[in-house]
Amino acid sequence: MADNEDEKKVSDYGMRAQRCFGCLIAFHLKDMYLGEDVSYYCENCKDESMFHFNEFSKLLDRSKLREL
Repeated sequence: MADNEDEKKVSDYGMRAQRCFGCLIAFHLKDMYLGEDVSYYCENCKDESMFHFNEFSKLLDRSKLREL
């Protein structure tokens, strides 16, 4: 049951809006890539060194995520 709650937290977190540091257009976090300098980029502005949300969300401390 705790796993379902954690997955819901990550899913809700992924729906938050964030501006791309490259083009400044807002996207959902679930569609973005995390850069080495801890900035978020969209599909068009990313490079090969960045991690997609699905990869970096596995490393998040889910107990620290705020409720929406």
